[in-house]
Amino acid sequence: MTLGQEFSGYTHIAQQAGQRIAQAAERLNVLGLGGTAVGTGLNAHPRYRELVIQNLREVTSLEVQSAPNLFHLMQSMADLVSFSAELKNLALELTKICNDLRLLGSGPRTGLGEIKLPAVQPGSSIMPGKVNPVMLEMLNMVCFQVIGNDLTVSLASQAGQLELNVMMPVIIYNLLNSVDILTNGISAFVERCLVGISAGQERCREYMQQSVGLATVFCPYIGYSKAAALAQEAEQTGKNIYELAVEKGILAEDKIKEILEGVLDVGS
Repeated sequence: MTLGQEFSGYTHIAQQAGQRIAQAAERLNVLGLGGTAVGTGLNAHPRYRELVIQNLREVTSLEVQSAPNLFHLMQSMADLVSFSAELKNLALELTKICNDLRLLGSGPRTGLGEIKLPAVQPGSSIMPGKVNPVMLEMLNMVCFQVIGNDLTVSLASQAGQLELNVMMPVIIYNLLNSVDILTNGISAFVERCLVGISAGQERCREYMQQSVGLATVFCPYIGYSKAAALAQEAEQTGKNIYELAVEKGILAEDKIKEILEGVLDVGS
């Protein structure tokens, strides 16, 4: 696979996470204001709900609406839990992507070195010239905090008793904290890391040429047995499969280039 294909996967992951968060956020527009005493609406003016919703729409430009059943929203935090869960899902996805990028950027000589991370500080305090993946580590820590916040929201959600959940303050505190640190963390990551990532072209080319996995690519054209034999000989001799296939007359060089180009176009 190419780096472009790899990053296209990351892009789709982020897009899907954003869509799920947006869908969960829509459900937060349903408000329990006016429920007062456990949903009965006692001691609230008859038009309180109507006027508050109207004013909130004007002030926020959000399509907020009153809950059809106030007894429901006085005790159930399900919509807030769903929103928190989607923030956690994003944090889990970002953690995985950050870990991938840290591996891909490791090196330059004793790691993978498939990508080059931009330097955002003078270097390591103990290793001169080393580029530390500090923005990835920063976003990892943000994600860990968001995952912890989600646990707090979950525990607070089930802590309500009968018709009232008195744990709403800690739920809101953690949700706002998650939104705040994710927003800032992602913005800093994009600005100071993502846009500056470049491909380690020579290292990627070397990996492709030396990969025994090329036998899998050639398999549909030369059959499983010949592909397996090439892989075994490459492993034993240290030669690459590309060279062996041409040397043995199994595949012409032009045909190999055509095969590889076709494979690399898939999913681009």
